[in-house]
Amino acid sequence: MTTNTYIAYVDGACINNGKSNARAGWGALIHSPKGATLEIAGPLEGERQTNQRAELTAAIMALKATPQPAKFDLYSDSQYVVKGINEWMKDWKARGWKTASKKPVENLDLWLEVEALLVFHQVTVSWVKGHSGHPGNDKADALAENAAMFQKPHRLLTSESPVVAA
Repeated sequence: MTTNTYIAYVDGACINNGKSNARAGWGALIHSPKGATLEIAGPLEGERQTNQRAELTAAIMALKATPQPAKFDLYSDSQYVVKGINEWMKDWKARGWKTASKKPVENLDLWLEVEALLVFHQVTVSWVKGHSGHPGNDKADALAENAAMFQKPHRLLTSESPVVAA
């Protein structure tokens, strides 16, 4: 079965999350409509190294992987990413990027990037249970963990893998 939709699994990881010595990384596994598979990963940039920022960065980098507008089925094990995109963003924006308790939205810089990419691409975001043996999620998790641990970027493109159905 062929499809014209990119299928992306994304994940973030943070060693010592919330501490000053935290190191975070993001990872994404992307299957193209033509059957190619792209693995991308990297360390989180900047001073704020958190799991939430790593999760959002993974989604952003997956959606930036193609320079032309495209359809994406994006899978994440992060409720923060999935609910943020599917539920919360609309309300945050309506309130001037404030939460229901009138506090500024955390990680606003990244949410604004996500918003721009959602305008550019047609994206469906779904939750997948983490650490449950799902091959796409497990690969994204391993890429993110590796990037957090070793603080090195990773990019691998293969044309051997078929498009994976969710």
